[in-house]
Amino acid sequence: MNAYLKKILHAFFSWPLLIYPLQETREDALNKEEKLAFENGLRIAKDYYHLEEGRDYNEITEKVLQSDDTSQHFKQLILDSGRRFIVFSYPSDGFQVKGLLSFVPEPSTNPLLIFLRGGNRLHSLQDPATDYLCIRNYTIITTTYRGGVSEGTDEYGGNDVNDVYNLMAYFPALQEKLDLHFQPSKIFMLGASRGGMQAFLSLSRFTSLQNMVHKAASLSGLLDMNECILDREDMKEMFIDDFGLLPNVNEEEWIRRRNPLNAVADIRKDLPFLIIQGTDDQRVGLIEGYNMVSRLEENGNPVTYIEIPGGTHCLRNQKDRMDIIADWFESETL
Repeated sequence: MNAYLKKILHAFFSWPLLIYPLQETREDALNKEEKLAFENGLRIAKDYYHLEEGRDYNEITEKVLQSDDTSQHFKQLILDSGRRFIVFSYPSDGFQVKGLLSFVPEPSTNPLLIFLRGGNRLHSLQDPATDYLCIRNYTIITTTYRGGVSEGTDEYGGNDVNDVYNLMAYFPALQEKLDLHFQPSKIFMLGASRGGMQAFLSLSRFTSLQNMVHKAASLSGLLDMNECILDREDMKEMFIDDFGLLPNVNEEEWIRRRNPLNAVADIRKDLPFLIIQGTDDQRVGLIEGYNMVSRLEENGNPVTYIEIPGGTHCLRNQKDRMDIIADWFESETL
């Protein structure tokens, strides 16, 4: 075979690869994200969430500022605002669960945000230096849920939901320990990813909690457990392997208890909700948000729906995501 013919054949067989490069599958992308989220969780747990024996809180502001993993943007934002971060431990159903408080100087009447994280255990453990915990002049309080860096076992929408209620029940005692006193003008709730599920479940299960919240928002939230299981085989496998789902045994009751759609009927009808999601979210399908909007409207709740073209999961590719949410929290319109 002459050299010219070799070149022709080489070009012919190479051509489809040039025109149709190998595409990363959704499964590959999710697996990469899962690995990174777990690795980050391990680092964050080690850097910030350790409490020495006998101590139930620890200020970590300097650790956050000195960390090479904190971006220069957030370092400057923290320095300019004087924001402080305190990790603490609080009682929940006989377990010690860890939480995180973020606030600026003289925070008395600043809005209070109850932030409910996504992920589970160490996966996606909350880093203090993010826009979730550095929003405007807000005071932010969040829980890690049981399991991971906390005592107990995460049940993914089971008794771990009590950790949200117990967080706020403990808040007055935490203020006394820190000699800080918060009298927020408004109290908001934001659930991101799995946190969207936690928001609806905690509000529905605890009347006192829903009565203290002025507005609630879901960011790329898990809002329809049936759709989640249909769309994400990996999530169904995780529920079976780690969180007690037994197909054809307890499946109906397991889903019923955890499905945010079922929770809406037990939430007061005048509580406004924001449902915000992105069109390029590979983790939570848009239909979950659509179904929740319909259910809220049926229940009589004021609901605002925002869909961001090209937005990824939790709108991580949108720099103004928290401004959009905060603007809605602070608006007079429902």
